[in-house]
Amino acid sequence: MRGHFGFRRLALAALAVLALMSSGTIGAQSKDQLVYADFEQLAEGRAVSARGGTMQLFGYSENPTRPPVFSGAPGLEPAGPELVRIKPDDPNRLGKFNFEILTPNQWSGVTLEIKGQPDADGRTPRDDVSGFKTLSMQVYATGVATVRVEVLSRGWEQDTHTANPQITFLPKPGLNTYRVELKKFAQPAWVTDTRIDPKDVLKNLTAVSISAYCDECRPIKGMLVVDNVVFEK
Repeated sequence: MRGHFGFRRLALAALAVLALMSSGTIGAQSKDQLVYADFEQLAEGRAVSARGGTMQLFGYSENPTRPPVFSGAPGLEPAGPELVRIKPDDPNRLGKFNFEILTPNQWSGVTLEIKGQPDADGRTPRDDVSGFKTLSMQVYATGVATVRVEVLSRGWEQDTHTANPQITFLPKPGLNTYRVELKKFAQPAWVTDTRIDPKDVLKNLTAVSISAYCDECRPIKGMLVVDNVVFEK
């Protein structure tokens, strides 16, 4: 079951969006950056990453009887983000999903996973992003205190079934650019059974995930809007 929530609140970020866009949107790839996702590409009616990798939504929860409810683009299976514009004549598109966290749950969340490239021969091609310094993205969030960003390497001997290298941040009001140094990605300290070196993941990157999540959860409804996920030197 996926919920449906209003889109009105996105208008609250309009002024912030226009301010960000006044300096220009991210364009073609260059040697100094890797545009991972700008939400301008479609394949078979669904949003894909800048180079055609799949985007998928999924939820998780400590209590299996109270999973989160979420919605993205209508009619897609598996679920993917909805592409939205601030104004009808605005050429820039952003990715959006709505979520509802149910309780009781010690932890719960909804994740947008973005693959860098389309699968080939049964696996996702890897990217070596270890030569970049930062990962930046634009995020607008409501209803959630924390956003988690993870780097993943699946199928290239860097898999983990506990927790991937990650960073978290508290979103500010409006749509803002968040930039983090790649050297700050790390597995949580509580992971003891499957430790992996974040540098190895960055050398064999297959996906980036962005989550709205909570610990010691209370009932919340909200949305997460994302644009311009970019590795930068």
